[in-house]
Amino acid sequence: MAGAPGRGAMRRALVVGLAAVLALGLFFRHQIGNGFTLLLGDRHDAVIELAILEHWVNVLAGRSAWDRTDYFFPVPGTLGYNDGYLLFGLLQAGFRAAGADPFLGGELVNATMRLIGFLGTYALGRRAFGLGWGWALLGAVLFTISNNLFIRGNHAQLFSVGLVPVVGLLLHGMLAALLQRRWGAMLLWGAGFALGFAAVLMTGFYMAWYCAWFGGTLFLAWLLVAGPPARRRLWEAIRAGAWPLAGLALLAVAAEIPFLLLYLPKAAETGMHPWADVLKHVPSLLDIIHVGEANWLWGWLVRALNGAFRPSFPFWSELMTGMPPLLLLVFAAALVWLWRGGGEAPPARVALLRALAIAVLVTWALTLQVGGVTGWSLFYRFVPGAKAARVVARYQIFLTLPVVVLAMAVLSAEARRLPRLAVAALCTLLLAEQLNAHAPLFLDRPLEAGRLAAVPPPPPACQAFYVSAARRESRFGEEVDNPYNHNTEAMLVAAVRHLPTINGISTFNPPLWPEANPGDADYLPQVRAYAAHWGVTGLCALDLQRFTWSEAD
Repeated sequence: MAGAPGRGAMRRALVVGLAAVLALGLFFRHQIGNGFTLLLGDRHDAVIELAILEHWVNVLAGRSAWDRTDYFFPVPGTLGYNDGYLLFGLLQAGFRAAGADPFLGGELVNATMRLIGFLGTYALGRRAFGLGWGWALLGAVLFTISNNLFIRGNHAQLFSVGLVPVVGLLLHGMLAALLQRRWGAMLLWGAGFALGFAAVLMTGFYMAWYCAWFGGTLFLAWLLVAGPPARRRLWEAIRAGAWPLAGLALLAVAAEIPFLLLYLPKAAETGMHPWADVLKHVPSLLDIIHVGEANWLWGWLVRALNGAFRPSFPFWSELMTGMPPLLLLVFAAALVWLWRGGGEAPPARVALLRALAIAVLVTWALTLQVGGVTGWSLFYRFVPGAKAARVVARYQIFLTLPVVVLAMAVLSAEARRLPRLAVAALCTLLLAEQLNAHAPLFLDRPLEAGRLAAVPPPPPACQAFYVSAARRESRFGEEVDNPYNHNTEAMLVAAVRHLPTINGISTFNPPLWPEANPGDADYLPQVRAYAAHWGVTGLCALDLQRFTWSEAD
């Protein structure tokens, strides 16, 4: 009998592991089916990300300074023009050391982020919200195969959402230890949270900023609903642990210093995103359920709503980040359940779930627009960092986690009242509605790897390069007369061949950046002006049509 609990735990671990493998296989089914020849993203944004991942490979090898990439040479702090991809880059270094090429490594990084998100969601559901293991497992699968990330996976920085449940788990562990006055445990959990959040911030700004915003709202909501005894208990614990908490605060500040030193000067230099660009990417009420026209269960509904209310709306859009209707219905049931008292759940857990629900509703409402009117305008004007978030609709990808948690909370508590067949059908539909027939697989790995390998060694006198001629072929209908065309390829060549380039393109670009295309009359004058301004010597030219080097004109 003594071994029965151990065997039960082992069986659960096997089921969780199998579910993780199946969820990852489902999310990356197209790549597995094509032998990882077509990958998420395209030769524009995806290649920018790969260049930054390769930057971290070079940093670990001692070839590059941590804050200066091999593109936009020799501008200081060039990593600050884009997301930092720190944790992605560390994973990339491991996959590259194991023999993966840059493109395969990048896709394996995406898969690892999904695995981290799966495990973090399962653990968060069990430890923080008391979900039954089966419901925690279903929540982890739903989060991992989520429709909105699947169809927006061409922006690799969004895979950092997989780190959000881990950050939440660390914070929960710290607060639980604080309330129990276990100071050693609080210091360990708190140090993990402080360092983990700093790493997420240096990896993907969107999800880190959303964590801070949502977490602050969640805390205020908890203070509202927890009741006087719970608030008093927290205050007394804070007073008792003032010195350990002060130490954690100092650690958190110190951990953020590299981020602040890197990004604050670039924010001042660029001014971040103008409001007109941001407003175009603020979701409307229809975008709450905009799961894409190719969603297996709900594509017909999206097509019908778009046809009726916005007939000119494109098939593919940054606003395509909504959640499936059935998941939203279960989420709504959770709101009603919590409003009525939360059933037999312990009062402390009900208070936490209510605070979570309030934070979801309040923050979600503030990111929506009706006829161009949105509460996000206030955040844009007054909240630090908000101007850096151009695509506000991506917040719905972040909200997938708390929405799934709340949906699983009501099912964990009340599903036993339903017939088993009905529960099984509901779970099946919740999984099926996350599936989409269209994936953004526009990165041809053999083609791009072949082009990278075709670049010959540079001349001995070459200390930096620019692209003198760009490719003319288009694999998936991409524009060739486009500043991304030559700049992104130059970025990857620079990172992999360890030769800096003055080319590059990013969320923001440095002063005197050559914005013309090779072949334009003003391109070479812009290259010369940039080189003169930044004191570039030993400049050579790379022809990406013939794959030849020459001295700079």
